[in-house]
Amino acid sequence: MSDIKQCPFCGKPVREDENVCEECKDHMDHQYTTDFLDDDRINKPLPDLPVESDKVDSTPPIEERLEENNIAEPSPEEPKRRSKMSKGIIFLILGSAILVVIGVVGALDIARSRNSEATQEAYWMKCVEENTPLSYSKYLVRYPEGNFADEAEKRIRASREEEIQAWEKLRKSSDINAFYAYLSENPKTPHLDQIHLIMDSLSWNTTLKDNTADAYKAYMENASLGNITGAHVNEAKEKYDYLSQIVVLSGASLESLILDLKDFFKKMSENKPKDLLKEFTPKAFYYTAEMSSTDIVASISKKYTEDKIKKITYTLKPESVFAKQDNKGIVFVDLSVEKEIVYNVRKKKNDKLTQNLALKINGDKLVQSVKLKK
Repeated sequence: MSDIKQCPFCGKPVREDENVCEECKDHMDHQYTTDFLDDDRINKPLPDLPVESDKVDSTPPIEERLEENNIAEPSPEEPKRRSKMSKGIIFLILGSAILVVIGVVGALDIARSRNSEATQEAYWMKCVEENTPLSYSKYLVRYPEGNFADEAEKRIRASREEEIQAWEKLRKSSDINAFYAYLSENPKTPHLDQIHLIMDSLSWNTTLKDNTADAYKAYMENASLGNITGAHVNEAKEKYDYLSQIVVLSGASLESLILDLKDFFKKMSENKPKDLLKEFTPKAFYYTAEMSSTDIVASISKKYTEDKIKKITYTLKPESVFAKQDNKGIVFVDLSVEKEIVYNVRKKKNDKLTQNLALKINGDKLVQSVKLKK
């Protein structure tokens, strides 16, 4: 019989290509090699292990151990109760945390809401102070659903209605100062262009009535400031340039004029047609209308006949004479005369009155205009 190769550790047969059996190799992979080099361990037989039924357990029962340590034996439901209690505590903590978060968020919302309402109320009070449709419109744009939205709309409608009524009353006025006052209170009125046109017309009429350099200058200044449209600026400038060169007569010039005026009224009192024709320009304005000098003399003679006038005496009041002369030599005279009328009819009482007249005399000392001043 050939020799069988054996494991050097346990003596079990092994294959020719193995040096150690599988069991010893596995043991070597998990234990120290010195365990196998102990001859006593290799050759010593394994001790007999006690049988399960013969083994004596010296450990006291769990009941005795619990009693010795005063520990109650846990019941089978105790772990379940502890688990439920742990979950309950967790839910309680989570619930409390959620309530706290909700409370904080709610408090912040309330604070923000109060702050927002305070800001809105402050803005509303500012709008009320301005008290214009524009200010209330701004409030509606900023707070379309605000606490005062209805009141803002109400005030806008009321303000517009008042403005319409005020405008209807104003547009019929001829007082330019009323328009200035309206613009002061309503600088952004939609009727601004129309108001400027009306004011321009009223201002120009007043300027023509005054017919002074200062009046035309004031008209041009108002136009430059934009208070009026200035439709008559060019004409105003021409008249201003002309009137600004007018000088007031005084001294010898005024005395000479007074003598010429006395001579004129003397001829008017004598009622001599041929002499009167020489006192007027070929065309002149006489009291109410412009006419030829011939027609003027004829109208005077006709009045004598119709009213049965014997004589009219004109007496100039020298102290009343105020005269201005322009750069073309034309003299503008304001004066007063006493007019005494004697009738041919004895039963008719004579008239005596004072007339305030405005005369315009050209450079040749001819009368261009005679107007009755009120």
